[in-house]
Amino acid sequence: MTMLLARQAPTAPGGLPLLGHTLSLLRSDRVGYLTSLQPVGDLVRIRIGTRPFLVLNSPELVRTVMVEEAKSFDRGRIFQKARPYVGDGLFTAEGPEHLRQRRMVQPAFHREQIQRSIRIMSDVVREQAAAWRPGETVAMDREMHVMASEIIGQTMFLAPEAREVVQLARDELPALLQGLGQRTLLPDFLARVPTSVGRRFAAACADLRDAAARLVAVYRKDLGDLGDFVSLLFGAQDARTGTTLTDTQIRDQIMTLLIAGIETPATLMTWAMYELARDPALRQRLESEVDKVADGRDLEAAHLPALTLTEAFVRENLRLHHPLWILMRRAVKPVTLGGVTIEPGSEVLYSPAALQRDPAIFADPLRFNPDRWLGDAPTERMQRAFMPFGLGNRQCIGDAFSAVQMKITIAGIVASRRLELPAGFRPKTVISSIVHLDQLPMTVHARGNN
Repeated sequence: MTMLLARQAPTAPGGLPLLGHTLSLLRSDRVGYLTSLQPVGDLVRIRIGTRPFLVLNSPELVRTVMVEEAKSFDRGRIFQKARPYVGDGLFTAEGPEHLRQRRMVQPAFHREQIQRSIRIMSDVVREQAAAWRPGETVAMDREMHVMASEIIGQTMFLAPEAREVVQLARDELPALLQGLGQRTLLPDFLARVPTSVGRRFAAACADLRDAAARLVAVYRKDLGDLGDFVSLLFGAQDARTGTTLTDTQIRDQIMTLLIAGIETPATLMTWAMYELARDPALRQRLESEVDKVADGRDLEAAHLPALTLTEAFVRENLRLHHPLWILMRRAVKPVTLGGVTIEPGSEVLYSPAALQRDPAIFADPLRFNPDRWLGDAPTERMQRAFMPFGLGNRQCIGDAFSAVQMKITIAGIVASRRLELPAGFRPKTVISSIVHLDQLPMTVHARGNN
């Protein structure tokens, strides 16, 4: 009966022999291209090289794949390509092994752990913002990477030896992400061709893997329980199976946290600084809220619930500037999506960034408007389409930590500094595995002097 009712998804226009739609996915406006497929249908066929993929263009279908039919899919091509280089941590693990690791790592992101981290986050933001001298122009994209790496380093890795590993990760991430993006999109026969991007990618992964392994050895040999992320991994035991993590698995979890915990928040906060500077009225509203709530004191956990506009700003930044332009899943058993039969081995993909710019769901989608999240403004479909940290058992394990970090970062900077864009500045985006600003020079002013 399923086969009789099954339909064929429409094919995206513009495919080429051998390359399929690869060139469209490699061009600079990849999110724009995927958004352009939304009118074609909720399910659209494309080809990467000669390999077919189904693009999911509705939040309902994405939820079906990620939640209702989660057991029918594994992680797919991106993570398969990444596994030999970044290991088999939460980022790439599949099935029961992923669930086992998740249970063991989850305590690092419990509410109590996050609450203890808020003071550190606040101190890092305050100290770095204070170091920006009024009148100077800073590379804000780099400053946000430094800030994100300091927060991860000071909250998750307390061994003195860890500082070098965190700095290495920050420096190597651009090459790692560019290489991973290239390997994901290029047809296999082209991905095997030696290139400078590929060589830098392999070297960056090897450097980070070796540094993480050395850090594990230091904890294993010389350190007691520091109460940090690595110490927790050493003491973690799966309550269901009684198993613990091997040194290799701990190394892989360290790599996963460094990759996810630096680049994504740094990218989002760079966009946030851009949005703050280009809308003085919104900036003044945020200043008023922070001044009223904090009243000149350092930000603490008790202040966060009252920062409602700041939270809406974070949500809108996650919506409009979501860094992940593509995610993939592979069917491991037959499943029907929107009347289309998906056979085992078939690949589906979706774009969180494109879904959150769908004009059928978000009015004036390219406008940065935090007010769309305040009060009764968000519709049910907006809420369902907003999935910045993923869904189901693959939802980002550090979602609450990241949300608090972004709120503290924005409020902490707004409390003491005003940022100005260069005259005539136009943002230029770069896409590798994520979408990020190429550069963001900003002139710093003290509050009250601008």
